[in-house]
Amino acid sequence: MNINYKISQIFIFLFVSFFTCCYGQIPDSLSKKVDAIFAEYDKTNSPGCALAIVKDGKIIYKRGYGMSNFEYNIAITPASIFHVASISKQFTAAAIVRLSLEGKLNLNDDIRKYIPEVPDFGHKITFNNLIHHTSGIRDQWSLQGLAGWRNGDLITEKDILDMLARQKKLNFLPGEEYLYCNTGFTLAAVAVKRITGVSLRDYADSVFFKPLGMIHTHFHSDHAEITPNRTSAYSKDNKGIWKISIPVFDNYGATSLFTTVEDLAKWDENFYTKKIGGEAFINLMQTTGELNNKTPQNYASGLVMSNYKGYKTVGHGGADAGYRSNIIRFPDEHLTVVILANLANINPSLLSYKVADLFLKGKNIQAVAFKADSNIVKGWAGDYFDMNTQSLLKLNYKKEKLSMGVTELIATNNASFNIPNSSSTLMFTGDSLNAQLETYTVGSGRNNYKKVNKMVLPASELEAYKGVFYSSELDTKYILSIKDNSLQIKIPRNEEIKLEPLIKDIFTGGLIIRFNRNKKDKIEGFYLSAGRVRNLYFEKIITQ
Repeated sequence: MNINYKISQIFIFLFVSFFTCCYGQIPDSLSKKVDAIFAEYDKTNSPGCALAIVKDGKIIYKRGYGMSNFEYNIAITPASIFHVASISKQFTAAAIVRLSLEGKLNLNDDIRKYIPEVPDFGHKITFNNLIHHTSGIRDQWSLQGLAGWRNGDLITEKDILDMLARQKKLNFLPGEEYLYCNTGFTLAAVAVKRITGVSLRDYADSVFFKPLGMIHTHFHSDHAEITPNRTSAYSKDNKGIWKISIPVFDNYGATSLFTTVEDLAKWDENFYTKKIGGEAFINLMQTTGELNNKTPQNYASGLVMSNYKGYKTVGHGGADAGYRSNIIRFPDEHLTVVILANLANINPSLLSYKVADLFLKGKNIQAVAFKADSNIVKGWAGDYFDMNTQSLLKLNYKKEKLSMGVTELIATNNASFNIPNSSSTLMFTGDSLNAQLETYTVGSGRNNYKKVNKMVLPASELEAYKGVFYSSELDTKYILSIKDNSLQIKIPRNEEIKLEPLIKDIFTGGLIIRFNRNKKDKIEGFYLSAGRVRNLYFEKIITQ
């Protein structure tokens, strides 16, 4: 068996090599530079990705790197089909935009006109809010995670609608802020079906995919449906062993598009030819939203409008389970890079820019490096809390650089920093002990943080926070207890999480817990915030 296995590995290597030479329309010297970017995935013992480079409407280079399926020793090719996660959103938005141009809906319609099971939050939520992430609706994945759902659970459209129906409040009033929300695009898919009488899957197939020749593309509405040439996806466990990591979804709109790099190249070219939809459709697809205060966004209809080194860009990425994806278009250069991957620990956005760098010439605008004063910069490190959004930002100082997670920030002066390859800026005021931080992201607005010094509470003071708490919006109970002199929170079907006191009555541990006291100064509940969910209320039902 070992001999047969080795023979199969040699065959796969030759198979992959065959596609390398046959799919290139660029000089060998350039293709070698492209391949070098993906060298760590170009193996028979690793998942990988498919790549397409599109120039002037033609694929000038396409390749598969790594394995599509370990169990059957199948290599990735440009024809491999991937779940592309949030790249799906532009197709859902395209259906909404097309229907609006046909007069079958108005982008400023109240979505409850078509989906009355959405709770009446007291403020109109429109299709414009949904497709620009300004609805204020809490995110479906975050809600389900907080309710104890785990990766691998089957999640249906009904599950999402049922969860939404229990919500009593929004994260913010519609149009007041930008906050990425998958729920909005699931609702958009539901609306398409109710307006047209056919599913989004069938609508997109007849209006977009078939006319463009995207014969290997569909919205995947049944997780058990067999799709020939579909890739498996993988992630490593804590021992570094590859495990299958595939989403189990019977919902789509926010996600669940299955496609190939070759088909996405055809969709990309339609933004130039306007064959499907015409000029009005393409223009509206790329029109960014704006907040109620007229602040312009950089998010259009499932598309991020931005720039890179002085070049205009249009794109979007995606991540679900072990799948990762990115498509980035440079419209003025008629250049697009598409990467679809089947492993969790890959950054297709970063890889896309590395590929693009090989083809972009002339501008390459780089900010002049500023040599920051290390004594000043070191003082900005610490924890920052935004009371409005209930979010915590951690900044570290390593190797004379200020960093956020693994991302090193770029100093423009001693108190102002940029996040690489983004439109986000961090600006500090005050001194190192009482610093205030303003973050600004083009299209999203500003957030204000204050530096906090974490409290230390003895176990005796933690006793007041113990108990069983219930959320009617999640229909879920949490248990708070004290172990090893620290407060612990137990989310159903998950391991306990250690909570650390941040400031009075506010604890953190990957989420924010803000306790609520009654007139007698007794804890009667708490508000939970975590990423795309804010101020979810839990009532204390049992004192332990």
